[in-house]
Amino acid sequence: MKTVIFKWNPSFSSYSMFHFLSNIVELNDGEVEDYNWSVWDYEQIHKGDRYYWMKLGQGQVGLVGTGIITSEPYESEDWSGKGRRTFYVDFEPEIMINPDAIPILNAQMLNAHIPDFEWDRGHSGLVLTPAQAEELDKLWKAYLKEHGEELEKKSKRTQMENDLVYWDLDF
Repeated sequence: MKTVIFKWNPSFSSYSMFHFLSNIVELNDGEVEDYNWSVWDYEQIHKGDRYYWMKLGQGQVGLVGTGIITSEPYESEDWSGKGRRTFYVDFEPEIMINPDAIPILNAQMLNAHIPDFEWDRGHSGLVLTPAQAEELDKLWKAYLKEHGEELEKKSKRTQMENDLVYWDLDF
């Protein structure tokens, strides 16, 4: 299994922050949307690989989700409208976090522990080396240990109270 980093800047992405937050509410309400994301390293990515979702741009920069890739890469229309050759994978989120509601595993921490990966810019859908993936898994587990109770609690709040966290893991 490989580890893939989806990079997302809501400032210019076709997937807005509003859409992201709406999806968290829908997931908590049991609604399922078909998710897909463009990937650069499409020749190395396969169904069953893990992804981490990295938010860039304004506000907190860091990991806002994780889950499993549920398809092999496939070519489709360029999301940006520039006519580039673009490959996508389908995915299923396990955790989605509103970066304005809770501290996230931020780019500074990621850069400090995994300095040989470009966390805060570059292409989306890049595959980590096994050593990078192992270090990221350690960081993520420590993050969940520190914030997991808060994430789970917030995910069970009503939509009116919700700080927008989706949590579908049993730890």
